[in-house]
Amino acid sequence: MAKHHVFLHVGPDVIEIGDEVRQQLAAGGVATPDVSQADLDRAHLEIRRLHKTVGLRRKDVEGAWARVCRKTFRTRTDAFISQPGFWEAGPAQTELALDGLHGLKVHLVVSTGEDNDLPDVWSRKVKAGRVHVLERGLPPAAFAAEVVRLARNEEKARLDKSLLKLKRRRNRLAEDLAA
Repeated sequence: MAKHHVFLHVGPDVIEIGDEVRQQLAAGGVATPDVSQADLDRAHLEIRRLHKTVGLRRKDVEGAWARVCRKTFRTRTDAFISQPGFWEAGPAQTELALDGLHGLKVHLVVSTGEDNDLPDVWSRKVKAGRVHVLERGLPPAAFAAEVVRLARNEEKARLDKSLLKLKRRRNRLAEDLAA
């Protein structure tokens, strides 16, 4: 089964993901997991180990990121998650966040406008070709359009690769038939 792509926005800008943005992403073939903002907030607190700062116990947030990841897998298509709080994650927290997405091709989407602003903990963990830096301050609809563009570029690359493999097989078969 082909691996799907997940576009993980880690900030630092907060992008409001309302119904209009979800529909725009879905029209472009990018799903958003069926989770509430409260689920995403608990996942942020869990990964960053910040639950005590807001007066919660560990068990109040435990498993929140795993639920978000499971719902992302269940989309069975390319997906988008926005977790701007992950921007300040440390190395262990970054590993934990990415481990939950194991089995998906993770693309990091950052809204800094500058490549050199990307925290090292993220740039070391995600393949260089899968780090996408978007302009700061984009309105949500424009941000969604950029994510759709990224997803479509990835789909085109997948199809081009498949087409190349088929052409090679066809040429080998033609050579075998000619012999």
